[in-house]
Order: sequence, then C-alpha cells, then structure tokens
Amino acid sequence: MKYQRLYSIIFSWALTSCSGEAEVPLDSSTPSITPTQVEEQNSCVDIGGLFECSVEHQNEKRTFKIYEPNSVDGGNKLPLLINFHGFGGNADEQLSYGDFRSLSEQEGFLLVVPQGSLTVEGDAHWNSELSPESKSSADDQGFVVKMLETLSETYEIDDERVYAVGMSNGGAMSLYLACSLSQSFKAVASVTGFMSANLRERCEANKPTSVILIHGTADKVVSWDSGLGDGSILSIAEFWAAHNRCSEFSASEFEDHNGDGVSGVLHKYTDCDAGTFVEVYEVTDMGHVWPEKRRGDDINAAEIVWEFFSRGS
Repeated sequence: MKYQRLYSIIFSWALTSCSGEAEVPLDSSTPSITPTQVEEQNSCVDIGGLFECSVEHQNEKRTFKIYEPNSVDGGNKLPLLINFHGFGGNADEQLSYGDFRSLSEQEGFLLVVPQGSLTVEGDAHWNSELSPESKSSADDQGFVVKMLETLSETYEIDDERVYAVGMSNGGAMSLYLACSLSQSFKAVASVTGFMSANLRERCEANKPTSVILIHGTADKVVSWDSGLGDGSILSIAEFWAAHNRCSEFSASEFEDHNGDGVSGVLHKYTDCDAGTFVEVYEVTDMGHVWPEKRRGDDINAAEIVWEFFSRGS
C-alpha cells in the first residue's frame, strides 16, 4: 500500500509520543524504531500525496520531498530518481514544472525532489562545483550522500538504478554528481543546465556514466554556443563521450511535433564503455524552459529523460 512502510514508522512514533507505548504493531517488514531513534535519524511528515523529510547537515536543516508510487509493496527494490530545481527555484515548483509523478506511477520508481540551500543574497541554489567557488560553500554533495543514506534506511533502493536530473542550476548539480559521486549514479540528465570548464578539468568520475542533455538554441540564460562563457553545450557531451570512450556518433532531426516548421537535432554518442550512452537534444529556437508538448514544444523532457535512463537498465 502507498506510503505504508514510511507511514507506519511515523504513526508508531506519534502513538508512542502521545501515550508512552505504541498501541499499533508495526508491519513485520518494518524495523522497530523508538521516538528517540526517529529524531536522531531525522524525520518525515505526510503532507498528502507526498512526504516532506528533513535531515541535519552542516548544522542546517535540509529538506526533500518524496513521491512514492502505488506499486511500492516493500518487497521489490526501487529505482530512484532525484530531481533538482533551478537557481532561485524550490522543490514544490520543480515537482510540478519538471513533473515525473505520472511516470513514477507507470514505471514504479521512487521520486525525490530536494530543496537547495540559500546563497548570501537569499537565492535557493545548488553548489555545483568540486570547489566552493560556484555560488556558496554549501556542501551539497554531502547533503545528497546523507539523503541517500536516509532513503536507504526506509526503502529497498536498487543501487544499480539511481539517477539524477535537474533544470538549469539543478542540471549542473546532476552533472556535478556524475563527477563527484559517480559510484552512486548510473546516469544523469541536464535540462538547460551546464558544466563549467573548471569542473570538466577536475571531474573525479571513476566509471562510465550515461549522460543526456536537453537544451534550446535560443536559451539566453545558459547559451547553447557558450554555456556560461566557458564552452558550448555540445562540448559537455564531447567531454562525457570521451570519458565513456564512445566510438560512434550520429546526428538526426527529430519530429516537428507542433508543426511550426522547426524541431531540432538529436546528437548521439554510442558504442561506449559499459553500455553507456551520451545524447544531446538540440531544440531549435527553445529558450530557458523545461520542454513539454502540452505547452507547444516538440518534446516532453520527462519522458525523454526516463526513457534514456531505462535504456541502460
């Protein structure tokens, strides 16, 4: 049943806190947890269709939301997708804007949408570099590690099917994790995101990793031709193709779904180590947006990203 395992922990904790003794036994698949242990292991709250969870990291409360598909039964290992919001955004916005919930139900993966920390200026962000030279000194890599550990305490996560995706600065965070935590992520996706020249030079990826980029040629925030001033979007793909030792390349137009006479080019790097892939959707005349057909775009980013992730399963 949806939320059964996590809810049983929270419900048991609530009963214990009120009466001093749990009156409802936990499901046999759920370990017994006391209120003190719950507090130590951080907490999750049912907010109707979602869980909002918090962990303590660097003396700061960091939060993330969990969307659990109905297919969760406590007996199967779950693929995990972490979806990062863009600079100045938040988890609630990304949950709806880059929406994977229907795919989570169809495909049976756990969806997690974390909240970035604030810069000195008060903007939510991800520190998407291997050094604290990006937007702050926030240890977002450490936050992701702690979040993964917390999720593994409650769910049977399929360690071979853990993925990251993000919008803009969130896409940069996904690419950063492919460098800094490559052992934990099978594939990553960036939508309108970037990867700095500094990160490419210092990337610590120690295994082949599949990467997909979705980007518009009219993006005025992160330029198709020059990113943030230190390399084109295609140069990011070339970096990962070289890292994965891909030997084949092809480029072809994709369907003009909205009938406006333009679509874009799909760049593919194949025959890569460990069965990995590198792809780029170059979307003609698209700006700094998350593409969806219902808004008149030629592609659905969420569907493309999940199909890409699933291909290597």
